[in-house]
Amino acid sequence: MAKEVNIQGLELNRFISDERNKVLSYLRKTFSVSDDDLYDIYQESSTALFMNIRDGKLTNLTSTLSTYFLRICINQTLKYIGKQKKVVPLFDENTLINKDVFRSDKIDELYQLCTEDEDAERISRSEKIVQSIIDSMPETCKNVFQGYYWDNLTTTTIANMFGFANANSVKTQKYKCLQKFRSKYDELISKIYG
Repeated sequence: MAKEVNIQGLELNRFISDERNKVLSYLRKTFSVSDDDLYDIYQESSTALFMNIRDGKLTNLTSTLSTYFLRICINQTLKYIGKQKKVVPLFDENTLINKDVFRSDKIDELYQLCTEDEDAERISRSEKIVQSIIDSMPETCKNVFQGYYWDNLTTTTIANMFGFANANSVKTQKYKCLQKFRSKYDELISKIYG
């Protein structure tokens, strides 16, 4: 049942202040983002909450205000991560000259699903194929892969972050995404190496 949102001024400021440590702690544990950036994200999230209430976009809640605000903070963090390739880099910027090569420590598990029988001269080309396939995947698959393979998040955390019903839904989605990935990978490999 939806609850009417009726919070203003000092009460909203108190709410944002009270939520600060809890939310920042959760974001620190869940994401690889510096404290300075987390403070900025928290401020942006606080402003977004205020604007949603002020502009009448938030009139009824089906969850608690804390849950709603945490979701804003998570979404702001994900938006920040999406803009900052250095937070969870696919490329090792310090050692690469050619940025078409993946960091092996970040994609090993995914990469090994498809390259177990390849010889060394095909690996560089295969890495480029992996990158292009992931880039072409639906956003849901990218989110699941990012959370599971790069950020090492649990399926429960991924479910909470991206609005899945539960951890089993994430596992099912991951399986479907891997099937799509394998299919595209096999198709491209057969075209290239025929």
